[in-house]
Amino acid sequence: EKEQFIPLKPGNGILNQPYNHTSKEKNLFFIFLNLRHGARSPLSLNKKHNDMLGGKWKTNSELTSFGIRQHYNIGNINKERYSSFIKEEYDPKEIKIYSTPFPRTIMSVGSELLGFYNNNSYPNNYNYSDIDFNEKDIEDINNRIIPPIQLFTFIENNNKFDRIFKNHFECVYMRNQVKENWEIPHEEINSIITNFNNEYSDIIGKEFKNINLDLLKTPKYFDTFCDVFLSLYFDKDSQYIFNKILKYGKDINKIKDICDDFLYKQFIYIRNGGIAEKNPLISISPIITKIIKWMKLRADKNNNFAPDYEEPKLVIYSGHDSTLFQMQTFLKICFNIEVEKTEFASTQLMELRKYGRIYYVEIYYNDKLKMNITLNEFEQQINKNLLSEDEINDLCYNQGNNKIKIMYILIICLIICLCYEI
Repeated sequence: EKEQFIPLKPGNGILNQPYNHTSKEKNLFFIFLNLRHGARSPLSLNKKHNDMLGGKWKTNSELTSFGIRQHYNIGNINKERYSSFIKEEYDPKEIKIYSTPFPRTIMSVGSELLGFYNNNSYPNNYNYSDIDFNEKDIEDINNRIIPPIQLFTFIENNNKFDRIFKNHFECVYMRNQVKENWEIPHEEINSIITNFNNEYSDIIGKEFKNINLDLLKTPKYFDTFCDVFLSLYFDKDSQYIFNKILKYGKDINKIKDICDDFLYKQFIYIRNGGIAEKNPLISISPIITKIIKWMKLRADKNNNFAPDYEEPKLVIYSGHDSTLFQMQTFLKICFNIEVEKTEFASTQLMELRKYGRIYYVEIYYNDKLKMNITLNEFEQQINKNLLSEDEINDLCYNQGNNKIKIMYILIICLIICLCYEI
């Protein structure tokens, strides 16, 4: 039986308490901020850029103005929170920013950095085609510039570019596991879909002619419906669509809750459960290894009284609901802490703080405390569950090669058997 891990040590915080540190505290040494992109347009649109409920968008999966504002506001909050830890002006020595290579994640972290580093908003009253800038102009523009966002790293030995953080987008094994899980019946997921259809299918059939009511009873199609609904929910121009439901006395917020619950269960049972239970270990092992390395280097620099820190103080990773959910699931495997929903602009925060002579890792999810343990315990517990780089490569990228090897072995065995009979 798996050992139960106590996520909080006595006297070091209360589970689910709001974030309550201030910029005046001097015991902070490292921050890892894990983001989900902000509100976006639906993933699936027709050729005219309409969704299945009749919403009109510029393009699919595009960060909306509401999504931009979500992360700009978070950046402003973090600016106040870390004003005595991170310099007011961007310093490449103390901050690293990573993103998956999708416009919505890049724009999300860019918006957050605008809120973090800029005094107000976007620059104005400047003609950037002018050659002659005075020193004040240049200083003001530099203060507003967005720090570089890294998508790839160059591997000199292999003479190629590679992803900073490998994840499910590159892993064939993970995609295949999820694909197979979609075909397996899941009672809780089917129950959500059945209850929804019992209450809403008549209304949807009358008001939304583009929706296939038979397919709405299937998990994949219902997943698409919820993706569209949640995108519309955060779009200020979608009220005319929701009025079609409101006139029947139905609560739009209740439908949102149903879709949130469906997506939550979908991640548990389909993306990270069943035969896909290794997925979070594959996706998160390389990331958490880097986080621990950064934390230990920061602690070591402090212990050796280094006058100038070369290791980053703040690392930001802008990803998706999947990457954030996988990180939560990985931590549940290691520490038995709860996994929560990953709505637009959800954030997971890991801080390295020092109390007395001991370094602690504090983990927050949407600004609620989830865990507080020593750095040593954090590393030891994680190391029990990590997959090595070789194990990940073998699972993700060598499955086809292994099948070929097996075929060759079988062919050789067959030839030997035939020769023996002859």
